[in-house]
Parts: sequence; structure tokens; C-alpha cells
Amino acid sequence: MKDVANIFKLSPKDLQKKSKSLWEDTAPEIVSFANDLQEFLQDVDTPYVIGLDGGYGTGKTHFSTRFAVQMHKKIRTLYFSAWENDYKNDPLSIFVEQIALLVKQEQKVIKPKTFQSIRHLLSSWARATELNVGVQVKGVAVGATTNLDKFIDNLKNLELPVDVLQNAKWQLAEYIKLLPHDKLIFIVDDLDRCRPDFAIKTLEAVKHFFDIEGLIVVMPINQNRLRICVDAFYQISSEARQKLGNKEDYLQKFFNEIIDIPNLNYEKICSDNITPKEFAKNLVYDGNGFNSIIELQKWIAEYAKKCNFSYRETVEIIKKAKFFCNNYNEPIRCRLLAYTLCNRLHKQKATRWAEQADIQYGENNIYTNDQQNPRMRIFSNHPAHYELYQIKHSFTVPTEFDKLVVLSDKIAKTYADLYKNIDDCIKEISTLLERDFFNNPFYYRQVKPRLENLLQPLRQQKEDAENLQKEHGSDDKDAERAKIYTNLAQNPHMLQQK
Repeated sequence: MKDVANIFKLSPKDLQKKSKSLWEDTAPEIVSFANDLQEFLQDVDTPYVIGLDGGYGTGKTHFSTRFAVQMHKKIRTLYFSAWENDYKNDPLSIFVEQIALLVKQEQKVIKPKTFQSIRHLLSSWARATELNVGVQVKGVAVGATTNLDKFIDNLKNLELPVDVLQNAKWQLAEYIKLLPHDKLIFIVDDLDRCRPDFAIKTLEAVKHFFDIEGLIVVMPINQNRLRICVDAFYQISSEARQKLGNKEDYLQKFFNEIIDIPNLNYEKICSDNITPKEFAKNLVYDGNGFNSIIELQKWIAEYAKKCNFSYRETVEIIKKAKFFCNNYNEPIRCRLLAYTLCNRLHKQKATRWAEQADIQYGENNIYTNDQQNPRMRIFSNHPAHYELYQIKHSFTVPTEFDKLVVLSDKIAKTYADLYKNIDDCIKEISTLLERDFFNNPFYYRQVKPRLENLLQPLRQQKEDAENLQKEHGSDDKDAERAKIYTNLAQNPHMLQQK
């Protein structure tokens, strides 16, 4: 699946096309959040720095790039990824480059009489940062081969004040007044993925250089990861961090406010997209059966949430499930299908994001032989085994009791064997309970109650096995079917050949 989270990586033609249907691959609650945030930023007093908190894989880049395009129509908005620029020594250079690009984009809109102020703006920021800013503004060339002195010479009759930085800030504030709504927004993405030193330098740059009237800085962040950057940079140990808690939260110095990006409602995504109309061929709707629409909704929602899938990724999983369901010629094991599709995409993402250790897939496949497999738990655990051995070795019991002990030693390999073993054990115990054992009072007081207590666990084991088969379609070909599903998920063209 092509990753289009950052729409600014699209070609200009594709980006223009995408901007016409900006939020089509986004959950409705996220679109509402974007609209509310836009209204807030249009009215907020400046300068203002806001953090948008969300974990890895929660769609921060997806949201912030689309929000930048939407916002730019009202308030000029500049987006850049700090992570893709952290090879540079000075993060302030990135901001200056973005300012220069904005000037280039707006030169047809800004009136010619303001060109003198634009020259002041570019030159003062170039002097303040001692950088080469690549841009062409009405004949004033600044490029990679142009040093600062030559750049200043090109700006005729320009006098810079002694306090270069304060002048640069004043010039930017004056330029912002020429823009719509008298505001400018910087969206600084991926800060929590940067080198610790670069992340801290970027925060410091925002704090010291961009407390400018009319300027808003929006930072989509993962607070926990960014705190790790802070602790690494300042060599704060985990023990010291625990003692400090939030009392010495370094991040609070930089943000006016940090708000959460809304979590996706995976249940609603699945209920809206997995419908009887689309999945009627191989699935029933009602009931808790393994091949019901309700089950598919439930398990895709659960696994997508575990994997932190975006809205688009979740919908893509549903589309793949639909293709599978409509082209597979037997009842669908919905949990197995949901697991197979979600786990495959998760592994692909984990490979790309290998450095992000907090992205993990927690649940083991129920169709493999491990300790979390409910099928193996039912098959390997005989509820009467331990108690029968205790009785046999503690009391004098009739020879008929040995047959029951032998039954409890057997480990079933098929569902038919399991049910037969349970039924045989119940039958033997019931037979023993009906005997009076020559009116032996000791037997009635000591042995009979313990035998009676074994009947319910045996019946429960049978009920658990029946429920497992009903809910997941489990049978004696589970492992084989799991391989088939995995193969078809990797090679969907094979479904069309069936």
C-alpha cells in the first residue's frame, strides 16, 4: 500500500488533485477536530505555540499535512518535517528557508510598494542566522553559492541596526501584517523522531526567536518520546525522571497548550464499512458465529486498534477482507482473517519503523501452538486428571477406578477425541457415584464429594470447546487453514483463480 501520509511528497499535480478531496481518507472525528482547531487558531492571541499529542502510528503526519493545506487557504501556513532536516546543524535555518519560500510564493500578492520591507525581512534574517537562503525575489538572488556579504550588497541602500536579531523579529512581524488574518502558522512535524540535540535546539529556536506577534507554531508530537529526547540531551536518568515527575517538565516551558489528537473510533469505522450489503456472500449478519459480519467488525476493530492503524489503513484492511470474503469458497473464519490481514500490514510497518520499539503487536495467533492458544489450553488441560490421581493414591478405591484414571491420562488430538473422552469420564464418574461400595461410610464422606466436584469442570471443558468452534470456526485443520489464509493474503490473485 502506497504511503501518502505526507501529502507534500506527492507531485505538484497529485497534490493539487488531492487538495480537492483533502479529507476523504480521514475519519469524521478527525475532520471535526481539524475544523475546530482552525476556528481556534483564527481567533487565538499570538504568539502562540500549541502541541498536538499522539503516539506513533496515530496519524500525526496524516493530519498535520492535510491541516496545513486546509489552513493555508485562510491563514498562510508553512509545513516542514524536522526529522527530514535534522542533518543540519542549526534548526533556525529551516525556519528561515521557509520564510524565504513564503516570500517567493506571495510576491504576486504582496503589493510592489512593500518590496523594500521584504528586502529588509530577508536580509535581516540572513544576517541573524548567517545562512544562505535559496530564493529568487524580484531579481534579488540568494543561492547556495552566494555568501552573506554578497547577498547584503545586492540589497542597495539597506542599513541594518546593531541588534540584528531583534530587527529580524520586528521585520517578520511587520511582514506577517501583510498576510491574510495578520497571522502566519508554522507546522513543525516529526520533532519527536529527531536527534535529541536537534529536537532541543528546535524547541529553543521557537522559544527565543519566534515569540513574534502574529506567529503561531503547531507541533504534532509524541510527548513521551519527546521527553526521552529531553532526558537524553540533559542526561537525566530514569530514576531522576521518576523523582521529578511533572514538576520539572521541560516541555511546559515551550508550549502554551498541549492537546490530544482524537483517537480513532475503530468500532465505528468497521460498523460503517463492514455492512450486509458489501459482505453478504459468505457471511451472515446476526449471531456470534465465527463467520458473521458482527464477528468481522469486532476483530478487525480490535486488531487495528492494537496496531495503531490509521483510518486509511483500517479501511484498506476492510477492502482486502471484502475481496477475500467474496472470493473464498467456504465459510470465513473471521478472527483468523482479521488477524492475518492486520498482522501482515503491522509487520510491514514495523520493518519500516524498526527504531520505534513501542510499536508492538501484542496478541499471538490463536491458530499456532503457543500458551495463549485457547484451543491448545482446552486440549492439554484435563480437569479431572490431578484430582483423580490424588484420590487413587490417598484412598483404597475399587479396581473400576483405574479405568477413570487411564481416561484422564489421555490428551486428545481431535475435537471428536476430546468430546468422547469428556463423555466417557462423565459416564464413569456417574457410574461410580451410583454404587454404594458395600455401604462404606468412609467412601461417602471422603471420596464421593470429590468425584461429584469433577462433573462441572468436565462439562465446562466441553462447553468451552464447543464455544471455541462456534465463535472461531476452530477444527482439526486450524494450523493448515492459518497457512492458507496467510498465503492468500500475500497472494490475493490466487483467490481469483478459484
